[in-house]
Amino acid sequence: MPGKTTPHITPAELEVMKVLWQLGSGTVQQVIDAMPDGEPKPAYTTVMTMMKNLGEKGALQVDRGRQPFVYTPGVRREQVLSQRLASFVQTVFDGQAEDLVLRLVEESDLSPADLRRIEDKIQKRAAREKDNHRGGRKR
Repeated sequence: MPGKTTPHITPAELEVMKVLWQLGSGTVQQVIDAMPDGEPKPAYTTVMTMMKNLGEKGALQVDRGRQPFVYTPGVRREQVLSQRLASFVQTVFDGQAEDLVLRLVEESDLSPADLRRIEDKIQKRAAREKDNHRGGRKR
């Protein structure tokens, strides 16, 4: 998985991927059964087609030796989320991640605990950058 380019995954396919990342692996019916309640679940053939397409893209691995087929994620969740976040920042914020963070802090309903976690991440990142700069290792 490392070094592999992330395939384009549509929003509907991402919902399937989220279920499979949670399950680890599963059949079409297991994926449908594990989808969140509250919305109508897609038809079996719709999910089957999405999973077939995800397999062709390399996002899922397919065990065809079992009936029904068993699907396993072929890309890590973090890999897909990083790619989608980078694309979102580029498209919506013209590549300015700072604007995204500021908007989240100013306009989202963040709890004090959320704000502390954000501050901690910023401090750890700043310390890491400072250490890298001090050691002559710039990124």
